[in-house]
Amino acid sequence: MGMRKRMGDDDVPVDAYSVTLERLSVEDGGGYAARVPELAGCLATGETAEEALAEIRDAIRSWVLTAREFGDVVPPPASQVAYSGKWVQRVPKSLHRRLVDRARTEGVSLNQLATALLAEGVGAPQTAARRPRRVAGR
Repeated sequence: MGMRKRMGDDDVPVDAYSVTLERLSVEDGGGYAARVPELAGCLATGETAEEALAEIRDAIRSWVLTAREFGDVVPPPASQVAYSGKWVQRVPKSLHRRLVDRARTEGVSLNQLATALLAEGVGAPQTAARRPRRVAGR
């Protein structure tokens, strides 16, 4: 006898959520871990990357259905969230002055300088053994 589906199984957008995949160290048991950044605690593991990615689909489905069952908010997939590209950041006056001075020296606007510095910081390499890999559509 087959397993009965719970109400709403078919409308869980398992392929819309982004997944990070990382290789686990020998100390952590080896294999791979797949995580969904939007869904706190949504994790699946496997001996291979393919196995972890297959398991995360069930983990996403279970996470969403359980949250719905308890009336918790289910975050939308990041792919469905629109970002304006704007936010206000307050900084100490001394930092503001240093940034303006550097922007002037480099001949760019404060916004251009801040964007470049943020992009450089976000793009900084992580340690190779713990670097998550983003897998689109999973």
